[in-house]
Amino acid sequence: MVICNKVSILGFTDVHCHIIPSVDDGAQNMEQAREMIRLAYAGDTRRIIATPHYGTSRAKAGSDAIVFQFRELLRWTKENYPEMDLFLGQELTYQYGLEKQIRSGKAFTMAGGHYALIEFQPEDDYSRIRQGLQAVQMEGYWPILAHAERCRRLAENIDYVEELVRMGIYIQINAKSVTGGSGWRRKSCTHKLLKERLVHFVASDGHNTKNRPPVLFKAVNHIAKKYGKDYALQLSVVNPGKIISDTFID
Repeated sequence: MVICNKVSILGFTDVHCHIIPSVDDGAQNMEQAREMIRLAYAGDTRRIIATPHYGTSRAKAGSDAIVFQFRELLRWTKENYPEMDLFLGQELTYQYGLEKQIRSGKAFTMAGGHYALIEFQPEDDYSRIRQGLQAVQMEGYWPILAHAERCRRLAENIDYVEELVRMGIYIQINAKSVTGGSGWRRKSCTHKLLKERLVHFVASDGHNTKNRPPVLFKAVNHIAKKYGKDYALQLSVVNPGKIISDTFID
């Protein structure tokens, strides 16, 4: 079953993509960012939330530079791909007090709403992950755990992921992990999470046009074949749309 042709009327929404040029380890210049837009569009993606890094050495620019570069890319995109929508967010590396930085506006939420994309280090223990996400949640935001399959403690025990979901935390996985492009361990974890319906978003985590492209359709089709078309659409269209409309996911 190939669902991308059926979905193309709506298009996928990529909620994790490092497409803004010259601000982190993603697109290195405007031409590369434009080529990433071309690739995403060719793969039936129609909405992208740009998520430059925050709170890590991979972040190379402050908020003013990020907004400037985002607006330049948005202008070009609307001129050349009028059906493509771009929104601004950030991938926030957890650090103590992050929730206060979000509240002050220093760190960006997703599309200006209540959702916040939070990254942890692969070696972080579960207590740090849980407490960090709770702190953001208690400040009134709706945390999304970025590429959960990279967190070793969660990969070793998906009961931890179940607990996070019961707490109201949303789970994002990377497209390459679904298809096996990031190694068998991440693929195995990702499919355990999918089987248990513990995933809310599949995203590209795109960084470039080569080994980390902003492409979703292969992973979405893979999920559709193995876990059903409705679930695939939920992770790539329906739930991401709720980030943009700033509404709860049931």
